[in-house]
Amino acid sequence: MKILENSENRDYESVIDYDIKGNYIVVVYKSKENEHLNIGFIKMKNGELDWEIGIGGPELSGGDSFISDPIFVNIIIPKEPGVNNVKVFGEYAKQVRYSNEIN
Repeated sequence: MKILENSENRDYESVIDYDIKGNYIVVVYKSKENEHLNIGFIKMKNGELDWEIGIGGPELSGGDSFISDPIFVNIIIPKEPGVNNVKVFGEYAKQVRYSNEIN
């Protein structure tokens, strides 16, 4: 994750998840300076990976972030205990379990 280190001034503690969506690699990572997740977008340009943008996400205690540019991404950390799944447009969303504190 050298590209993440160089582009976000080393403000990341750990990568939580990543997915390839179209022309982008969407990276969800934990900030080491704040108690929240960040969402980053990496794109292939001229044969090399290029950091496009990083955006602050939800607080670790619960919340959500909806991003529509450069692509649609929605990150949810439920505040209510016992939430086992989330549906988006009738489909179950991807669930990533990081720890007992971040689901």
